[in-house]
Amino acid sequence: MFYRVNSPQVITETIDGEAIMIHLATGSYYTLDAVGGDIWAMLGAAVPEGVILSELGTRYAGSQDEIRLGVQALLSELVAEDLIVPSDGDVPVGAPPAPSGPTQAPFRPPVLQKFTDMQDLILLDPVHQVDARGWPNALAGEEGTG
Repeated sequence: MFYRVNSPQVITETIDGEAIMIHLATGSYYTLDAVGGDIWAMLGAAVPEGVILSELGTRYAGSQDEIRLGVQALLSELVAEDLIVPSDGDVPVGAPPAPSGPTQAPFRPPVLQKFTDMQDLILLDPVHQVDARGWPNALAGEEGTG
């Protein structure tokens, strides 16, 4: 299964292996720990789920079942929060990016944290009112707002 980041609705940055995502349509922002950051980086590189699982097996010490369940739970959360969407299959398969930390660290199921304390500020920002090309291309009829 292929997933892709739901851009331009979702913007993202990775800092020290931890991913930060902002959903511009809802105003919520999210963080992922190092394991989740590795998964997020692979999703951003168009790596299919099966390759993500095998790559995590080389990066982290954990059973295949533990890794599979952790990844599937995270993918379900990311889809439910509209941060990723299933790909139509036209995405080229990318290579997994380099690990963010030491290899064979103990596997811990990734944790997605959601924050809503800045929704009002994020939704006030006109950057979320963009067309499919993303910022700074305003939606039709939205020019001059903000």
